[in-house]
Amino acid sequence: MDQEFAKIGSFLDQTCDGVTRRDLLKVGSVGFLGLGLTEFLALKAAAQAPDKPKSKGASRDVSVILLWMGGGPSHVDTFDPKPEAPMEIRGSFGAIKTKAPGMRICEHLPKLAAEADKFSILRSVSHGDGAHERAQHYMNTGYLPIPTLEFPSYGAVLAKERGIQNNLPPYVTLLGGGDGMSSGFLGGSFNPFNAGNPNDGNYKVPDLGLPAGVTRARLDRRRALLGTLDTLARNNDAVKSMDTFFNHAYKLVTSADSQKAFEIGQEPNAIRDLYGRNPFGQGCLMARRLVASGVRFVTVTQGGWDTHENNFQSLRGSLLPTIDQGMSALIADLNQQGMLDTTLVVWMGEFGRTPEINKNANPGRDHWPNAMSVVMAGGGTRGGQVVGQTDEKAMGPKDRPIHVEDLAATIYHALGIDPEKEYLTSSGRPVRLANEGKVIRELF
Repeated sequence: MDQEFAKIGSFLDQTCDGVTRRDLLKVGSVGFLGLGLTEFLALKAAAQAPDKPKSKGASRDVSVILLWMGGGPSHVDTFDPKPEAPMEIRGSFGAIKTKAPGMRICEHLPKLAAEADKFSILRSVSHGDGAHERAQHYMNTGYLPIPTLEFPSYGAVLAKERGIQNNLPPYVTLLGGGDGMSSGFLGGSFNPFNAGNPNDGNYKVPDLGLPAGVTRARLDRRRALLGTLDTLARNNDAVKSMDTFFNHAYKLVTSADSQKAFEIGQEPNAIRDLYGRNPFGQGCLMARRLVASGVRFVTVTQGGWDTHENNFQSLRGSLLPTIDQGMSALIADLNQQGMLDTTLVVWMGEFGRTPEINKNANPGRDHWPNAMSVVMAGGGTRGGQVVGQTDEKAMGPKDRPIHVEDLAATIYHALGIDPEKEYLTSSGRPVRLANEGKVIRELF
């Protein structure tokens, strides 16, 4: 297993639980081939997926960019301000008008305010689990975790349904991730490919090149050898599968066009500056490049939202300016390039934070799953609107409550995947993609 992946924890912040967010990529190694690619090398099922008939309702080819706010962002201090509430609720931030009539958001998000006609805010999202890992799993799969079964993430499902395109991994994560982002019971073939931190000065995607000592000629000889083995054992599924894995790996590491998608240095300096010269900003830019090149699902993580202390200093100093610049640039860029309608952008974390500011020496806000905001743009959804309200103190939904299962159904619907489709686990248990969730019709 590659040691480089142990470093991914440096991009993730430790939560109040005292547990660093797990690297769920479950990296595989294919030493027999002399390659160090992740489990993308074993994408047998994904490689076959394009040849399978699409599921019921699969009429649109939409990609996803998930902007994951690890730790749980405050809804009051981002997209659900309460300027009329008492100071101990509203905090020190004001609210500003946006390009969408009647929509107000935090004053420290002015660039996003200018793009508000292109996104919708879901303000009445609510669930009941305030533990980081459980809530992360819930938000990324639509299912609360249970000890006996690991559910697949939205990215893994999309990878299974749509498969490989242009020799690129269908599911990619940048800057780590959170619980629930793995392939679950679908198997390691659909786990995400970790593309690291594109803001590194000498950025290079882990394992995308040939390892030391393996030349192109040597790689070709290994490919020929596998072809010979396949000829000798055409009825042996294991040998044929290995040949399939190798061929897809071979195409990725030898294709200049495939590797070019990860070459963020090809972007003009003005574009890189527009997104922000920081991990999240460059992650958003890389996500746009990858989606344009054929990747189906990209997650970009920004940690640091577990603000039990120093909430307002942390948000004003770095968190809000970073998402304001990176997310607004992403939405505007996708729109300008004609990609927004076929790219669903989702901004969310695992839960909201307490409306009432705590009484720590350096005040903050604690876990609050009873109310949170989720932002959606593109992918055929309507922009410029607010769906649902919280009460006057942002404690919980006032009307139009939205459940996590509804989010799942909505995401699958936007992707053209039937939310009621069922997969079978290894034990033969049927599992519906969206667990009784209802599509949020206001978005379409």
